[in-house]
Amino acid sequence: MSSPAPRNHKLLSDRIRKEWHLVSVLLVLLTLLFSSLRDDFALGRLNNLIYDFTMAAALPQSVPKDIVIVAIDDHSIANLGFWPWRRINHAELLSRLSQARAVGIDLVFQEPNPAYPDDDLAFAQAIQQHGRVVLPLVYDSQRDIVHTAIPMLSRAAKASGYINIEPDPDGVVRRVALQQLTPSDRVLPHFTIAMLLTGGDTDQALHALNSSQYGTPHIPYLGRNGHFQTVPYFNVLNGDIPPSFFKDKYVLVGAWGSGLGDTFPTPLSKAGMSSMSGVEILANTLQAVRSDQWIRTPPFWAIALASCLPVLLACQVLIYLSPRATLLSLMGIVFGILLVNWIAMHGFNLWIPPLASLITVLLAYPLWHWRSQEAALNQVTEELNKLKLEYPDVKAALSERLSGLSTRNLPHRLTQLHKSINLLRQAQTKREETLRFISHDMRAPQNSILALASLQRQDDSKLAPDQFLHKMEGYAEQTLDLVDNFISLARAEAMEMVLSPVSLSDLLADCLDDAWASASKRAISLNLIDSELVWVNGNAPMLRRAFTNLIQNAIKYGPDANQIDIHVELDKNTVQVRFTDHGWGIPPENQATIFEPYHRAHENTTGAPSGSGLGLAFVKTVINKHGGDITLDSSREQGCTFIVTLATAELSDEH
Repeated sequence: MSSPAPRNHKLLSDRIRKEWHLVSVLLVLLTLLFSSLRDDFALGRLNNLIYDFTMAAALPQSVPKDIVIVAIDDHSIANLGFWPWRRINHAELLSRLSQARAVGIDLVFQEPNPAYPDDDLAFAQAIQQHGRVVLPLVYDSQRDIVHTAIPMLSRAAKASGYINIEPDPDGVVRRVALQQLTPSDRVLPHFTIAMLLTGGDTDQALHALNSSQYGTPHIPYLGRNGHFQTVPYFNVLNGDIPPSFFKDKYVLVGAWGSGLGDTFPTPLSKAGMSSMSGVEILANTLQAVRSDQWIRTPPFWAIALASCLPVLLACQVLIYLSPRATLLSLMGIVFGILLVNWIAMHGFNLWIPPLASLITVLLAYPLWHWRSQEAALNQVTEELNKLKLEYPDVKAALSERLSGLSTRNLPHRLTQLHKSINLLRQAQTKREETLRFISHDMRAPQNSILALASLQRQDDSKLAPDQFLHKMEGYAEQTLDLVDNFISLARAEAMEMVLSPVSLSDLLADCLDDAWASASKRAISLNLIDSELVWVNGNAPMLRRAFTNLIQNAIKYGPDANQIDIHVELDKNTVQVRFTDHGWGIPPENQATIFEPYHRAHENTTGAPSGSGLGLAFVKTVINKHGGDITLDSSREQGCTFIVTLATAELSDEH
């Protein structure tokens, strides 16, 4: 009988383990799928949001000392007049930047100035005289056209590079291509590459170009707007800043003013600083090229592997931890993914899109909760079905539907299983009590009969025939009494009570008649005190037996010449029957269990009458099956009062 439990336990563990394997495989597949779709519109936008958050959470970084921005700002426009300015001003500016390592002018001079034709020549001479000036190109990819400065300026410049800024689909500038290959096989280097070549940093420029062949890197922005050294155009032109300030520095000249339109959103954009000027984006790109500190994205297999690692950890958490600990651990894994991503970006210049692992880890808890509950629900349902087949009492108890719970959810099934366990526990207790009753109480008189028969065979201890028969008769009656009480209790517990109107006064009178002979032998008076005719809905034979038991107990556990009073008190829809005696009483320590089977109050008292401990259990069972209640009011040596409460019956006209 002990083998089914381990087998059932193994069956449930196998189901849970199988579901765990299925959930783990599904989570890994989802991770791989999300990793492959990381750049699609929806997932791409979410990954970009995480990228921007991680980028903005960078620690403060030092300002490069050898990169300076000469800003065409509002202050300069206010002093030099409305934009565009005369090109002679740019020529004069270059004379102030003669000691710069390289000068990149982020302004496109596509057309000559007919109003001041000499300015173009002066500007071209200044560019040529400086010798380290880079001019921009604008590449129109749709028409495959490269827009350059006018030929006079282009020939004078040391180099040129394209300055196209290509935002991501959400309009944010995160990446830059360091070279463009046109359909005509023309290679266009980036503006910052041209500046490095002009400034003599050839190795760095070539290394950056070679690295760019493996993907478009992310710009590692050093800070928000205004992070780089910036000086107003007018102050440089006016001589307020000495030329030595620009010695061996890369100088970028570009628009900064609020109305010039050369601004773009970046990952560092926020309210109040919604965009960054194009010239400062070039400064960030120039620093990244020089330091080779790009934020790069690993190949797909590396991203997929990195995304699967936290998911596999989450799978281990699902199988080994409790639901509460699992939820907290998964939240910790989510935080850990973001933390590791931050460390990878700012410590190792790697961007691993984390959305695939984040989504999968967040899906792990509800998915596992669903599948594990389904496995547990199926197991519990099967066990309940087995119990219903094996134990009819369990089937009857489980047929009741629980209020507020669906019959197909796990709480309902667990509640039913709990009820079944309680019923089986009660049945086990009852079986043990029955075995004790059979092995002890039923065997005692039989052993006495056998012992008496053995003594009777010995001449020196033989009893007189009358005395021998009298003792045999007593032991036989004791056995029959035990059997009768046992059967009566079992019948009362199992039977369905058929109730009909019963006259309580007549029923009590019959009970007194049954007990009159026993009471008369000991001069005990029986008194029935009732005020009026009372009817109750009851099973007359069972109620008669229960009341007779109470009266016989009062006779048995009382002195000779005792007085037993039975009071009937009517109260609205109920009636109380009080059985009062002046006998031994029941000690307080025994009153809690006096109505339980096989419990006797005076079992260890010298001279106490014999009994089975089933009488009061029978009485309580009968009263409860009538919808009534029985209580006890007693103290040691002061007698007992058993109070039976029953509902009164409404009689029809025929009664």
